[in-house]
Amino acid sequence: MEFYKLFLLGASGYLLAALYDIALSKGYFRISKLLYLGFFVTALPFFFLFTRFRSPHHPTFSLLLIIFMAVNAILLIYSVLLEIPLKNKKGGSLYTDGTYKICRHPGFLWFSFFNVFASLFFWYTPITLVLVGYTLCNLALVTLEDRVLFPKMFPQYGEYKKTTPFLIPR
Repeated sequence: MEFYKLFLLGASGYLLAALYDIALSKGYFRISKLLYLGFFVTALPFFFLFTRFRSPHHPTFSLLLIIFMAVNAILLIYSVLLEIPLKNKKGGSLYTDGTYKICRHPGFLWFSFFNVFASLFFWYTPITLVLVGYTLCNLALVTLEDRVLFPKMFPQYGEYKKTTPFLIPR
């Protein structure tokens, strides 16, 4: 698969994810359910990468990088898909505990670390450029959420912004 096509596949997932957030903020709950698939589309390129490319490193180092990627993937899935539904006692309200005390977008943090370890794992410039592109797409998404959408969706978001860093934990 050509790398620009791989990038466009992942980037389309981020576009769908942004449209999901917009639909949710406007109260279009039916269409938001369909657009929620965008979050899963962002993961598709990784399936292609890991099935078509191998690490050039020693197997022990490759295994270590896989472990680091797995830890960050688990943290990402937990923060973005599981933590809020499982821990937020008041559904539909702003959740500010757990990993969301570390920073306002912990999923971005885990995803960025995952991409760093994946770049090291593949050690191939075109893949690294695609992963940097995904990280920038994710940054655009969380910036849109943080500056435009979440303040409209959650009245207490302004206070949360004062007490919790955007991306980099203190």
